[in-house]
Amino acid sequence: MQTYQYKTKSTHMMREQGCQMETGGIFIDRRDDKIIYPRKYFSSSMWTKQREETTLYIQCRVRGWFARRRANKLRKNRFDRDGELISRQAELQQMEEERHKEEIERRMHPKTAKDFDILYNELEAWRLNETKKIKNSTELKEDEKALAMQ
Repeated sequence: MQTYQYKTKSTHMMREQGCQMETGGIFIDRRDDKIIYPRKYFSSSMWTKQREETTLYIQCRVRGWFARRRANKLRKNRFDRDGELISRQAELQQMEEERHKEEIERRMHPKTAKDFDILYNELEAWRLNETKKIKNSTELKEDEKALAMQ
């Protein structure tokens, strides 16, 4: 017993077509006809040439696309690196300003022994510098130098 069911199909088309020629007793309707004109002959060498030209065109466009992508990536990396450098410089500058403010605050309002030692050393350095200026001064007389030293 076979399990396959056979189906029959008609091969008769809805529209009559073919290459029937019009003769004296036969009229053929030509309103829906499509006239096909022959094209220029296309040889295998012409086909190869066209394929090579198309390939070169596609390669040119793809390489340009890759180059633009790479340039944009490099530009973005440079922009990110510059932004990071600027932010790092701003951060360092802010830290330096804070340190400077803390130093000023330590000098204006000393609290620890270290703060007082720093102030004493700075005062001593200033005193020595002023003494040196007075001794090396050529404009002042001896009695003016002695008065200035006091």
